[in-house]
Amino acid sequence: MKYTLITLLIASLTCSCSNSPTKAYFSGEIVNPNMDYVYLHHNNERIDSAELSENNRFSFEITDLKEGLYHFDHKEYQYIILEKGDSLLMRLNTLDFDESLVYSGNGAAKNNFLIDVFLIYEDEEKVVNDFSELPPKEFLFKIDSLKKMKEELLTDINASDPLSPMAMHIANKAIDYRYFTDMEEYPFIHKRKSGSKTIPKLPKNFYSFRNQVDYNDTLLTYYRPYFNYLITHFNNLAYTGCAKKCEDVDNLEKSLHYSIHKLKLINDKVAENKTIRDNLNRNVAFTYLLGDNSVDNNEKFIDSFNKYASDNQHIEEVTDFYKNVQNLQKGLTLPSIRLVDMEGNKITIDSTAYEKNTVFYFWDINQKNHRVNVLNRIAKLKEEYPEYDYIGINVNEDRDEWVKNLLHLTENGETLTQYQTDDIDELLATLVIKSLNKIIIVDKNGKIIEGFGNIYHRKELENSLRNRLN
Repeated sequence: MKYTLITLLIASLTCSCSNSPTKAYFSGEIVNPNMDYVYLHHNNERIDSAELSENNRFSFEITDLKEGLYHFDHKEYQYIILEKGDSLLMRLNTLDFDESLVYSGNGAAKNNFLIDVFLIYEDEEKVVNDFSELPPKEFLFKIDSLKKMKEELLTDINASDPLSPMAMHIANKAIDYRYFTDMEEYPFIHKRKSGSKTIPKLPKNFYSFRNQVDYNDTLLTYYRPYFNYLITHFNNLAYTGCAKKCEDVDNLEKSLHYSIHKLKLINDKVAENKTIRDNLNRNVAFTYLLGDNSVDNNEKFIDSFNKYASDNQHIEEVTDFYKNVQNLQKGLTLPSIRLVDMEGNKITIDSTAYEKNTVFYFWDINQKNHRVNVLNRIAKLKEEYPEYDYIGINVNEDRDEWVKNLLHLTENGETLTQYQTDDIDELLATLVIKSLNKIIIVDKNGKIIEGFGNIYHRKELENSLRNRLN
């Protein structure tokens, strides 16, 4: 691991920009670029794009700067703090995106700290997971020591290059919310690792860190570690409340009551920041509706969502998602799918197009390992269940790359039925594709056998294939 704030690595860049007290500059070099542009986002909205020059340099000048957290995107992304007067220089190599990322120039210290904390937590993930086997007091001692090390690093940085109150707040919270997440997850990881049916008895002060949680932090509204913490936090609060009332504790997290309880808690506790509240409620909705629940329970959930989140900015998206989920319930006819074959011919697969029971699977050009694993799994299913047709659907928009991939596969002796679509958004929405592990199975009349299968859930998948052969 690199520790940029300790070793003070300097990127091999120069900047011709002069400092301005009202502007900020963000420039850099990307080694081995995998696209032509760098995109800059604030509050989850793209505010600008910069085309890479011949020597792979880019530059942004932000004149109407809103100080706070931004993120840049070049296939992958990372957060940066921008304040007026910053002239931040960046260098990275896409072959090792996060590990190679280093900043120099005005504003470097706070941003090098952000990436260092990110990398440190990545390295600590397995260690913390192992710590979760320990009794609560020992776990607390270990994880508190890790947190203290990061806080001492930030204190040293601030002493040599003082941060503004806003930057200091963001830097502190970059430490806190990953630590808080580890704390929230501990009881349940320990329960699983120990094979116990209940979570361990915790010290009285175990959750004292929750007193520091701000449910309405406007500076962190779109900061993923903060949002992920809040998701975990509300999951735990709902679990604790429901465990006292629900009989089926083993399946509690899949229950309707549990998800409705989360909606109530979010509505009560996130009172000021509507964006955070709306995003959390959206997460609850998508998580529950993807849980392969009954039609009646889905309807009850959406009624509760409309009750507790009637003014949600995502209400139309959630409603459409609910309708699409309901349309993929077992026994219904699979909605028509508009596709494109290798020759560019447009076809529609509807209830009249099937000759056999059919399995649909999905893949992405850019996820090579996933593609190989999926095709290997499909090849085995073809051997074991030749009574089925198998149709692959690519989810990329680049037709030429897709055809190249298919030609390579067929050269290796693969016999594949493959399609793309000319409207990827419609396809993803209609078939409720939130994961490329998804499998859809229909009978020869287009009736849905399994609308929410997972190619890696072998037992459930093969039960669906065996039980509905015609």
